[in-house]
Amino acid sequence: MEGQTQDCLNALEGQLLQGDLACPFRGVSINSRTVVRGELFVCIKGDRFDGHDFLADVIEKKVGGIIISDPEKLPSKPVRSEEEPFVIHVQDTLKALQDLASFQRKRFPFQVVAITGTNGKSTTKEMIASILETKFKTLKTQGNLNNHIGVPLTLLKREPSHEMGVLELGMSAAGEIKRLAEIAQPDIGVITNISEGHLVQLKSLKDIQSAKGELFDALTEQSTAIVNADDPLVLELARSLRAKTVTFGIDQPADVRASEIENKDNLGFQFKVSLFDKTLSVRLPYLGYCNIYNALAALATGYSLGIKEDAMTRGLENYQRMSQRNEKIQHKEIDLINDSYNANPRSMTEALKTLDNFKTQGRRIFVIGDMLELGDRSITAHQKLGEEIAASKTNILIALGKLASLSAKSAQALAGEKIQILELASHQEAAEFLTQEAVSGDCVMFKGSRGAAMEKVLQIFMESKN
Repeated sequence: MEGQTQDCLNALEGQLLQGDLACPFRGVSINSRTVVRGELFVCIKGDRFDGHDFLADVIEKKVGGIIISDPEKLPSKPVRSEEEPFVIHVQDTLKALQDLASFQRKRFPFQVVAITGTNGKSTTKEMIASILETKFKTLKTQGNLNNHIGVPLTLLKREPSHEMGVLELGMSAAGEIKRLAEIAQPDIGVITNISEGHLVQLKSLKDIQSAKGELFDALTEQSTAIVNADDPLVLELARSLRAKTVTFGIDQPADVRASEIENKDNLGFQFKVSLFDKTLSVRLPYLGYCNIYNALAALATGYSLGIKEDAMTRGLENYQRMSQRNEKIQHKEIDLINDSYNANPRSMTEALKTLDNFKTQGRRIFVIGDMLELGDRSITAHQKLGEEIAASKTNILIALGKLASLSAKSAQALAGEKIQILELASHQEAAEFLTQEAVSGDCVMFKGSRGAAMEKVLQIFMESKN
């Protein structure tokens, strides 16, 4: 974002404490370490930090302006008038950041695609962006900056040259998607799927459906909803929509549907896509059956925005897979699948399918950590995972964490000696076991919630196996 003091006052409910209406700024930052000369600094208060505590450093860097909620924390040390930033006082600096983003969204209108769902948000976002970039200058969410801070910061990077925006919307409680959608004002809304997750704040699957459905609720008659026809909960949300719908799926009839799916021996998938009255041949060089759904959502979005068929297939093939999402690594002739970014019951099931379908001459080793944020469903979900593991092609199960141990015990009860099962206490122990036991031809998959940090096992193992 680029503007003047007056633009901020137009966007915010605030009071000018210092400076004049024509003071310029270019860029918006909330990080005192990375803020640069001329930027607007917003003093965000977090659980472990307060931007107001770094105002002296920020002023020293000659920022263009500052937005504060605690005027008493302004440094008393005088600065030369020509270097003096403008200062605006607001009641809530987080709301101010969001209001600035909303102002920027309206100031430079462009089309916005917003994506939410329990699984596949980031991957679908990247696939959509890759397709749109074949035709449009596209702004997209970086990494997974998908929350009440990340979405506004993304929109504030909007420049007049951007023709499209692709935003990932995350949530942990009801009302959060609604607020993000108010800021983003999406023209197209995509819900990838709805399943168990965030059950600490949201007590039931119905609550999750309602919270994710806030994205569709925000769409107008001129908007488009991209709907997973194979997910009954998403399909139910679409029945009462004002927006037009484009459906995608595999098992059920859909506007964008995959068929003739071939698993290409650990190299991804080849399949046909019926795209309304067109037929496409798609090669997806990535593991994970779930990625076919992500690709279909991306194709449905691209079609809705007028992207030609050959450009869409090219965009999919050029998509750069995100790290720790079905990331295949070969180390010392051992196949490693790093799917450690996050986990919930549905994604664990999909990971297990990926491991089962992986062509290997050796053993399949599943290294799991706890699935977090499942509330009252934690025990039953982990026990059910154990049942699924027992019925799978897994040869060795390594479980880290109190909840993962429930999966281990459940698998042990059903599988007996068919699966070697270990309950270990640390990442180090798990890595040491793999160092001793994993041999050429084996395939090892790592999966757990973010808080379980299962990528540490992979890192220690690769360092010790050099």
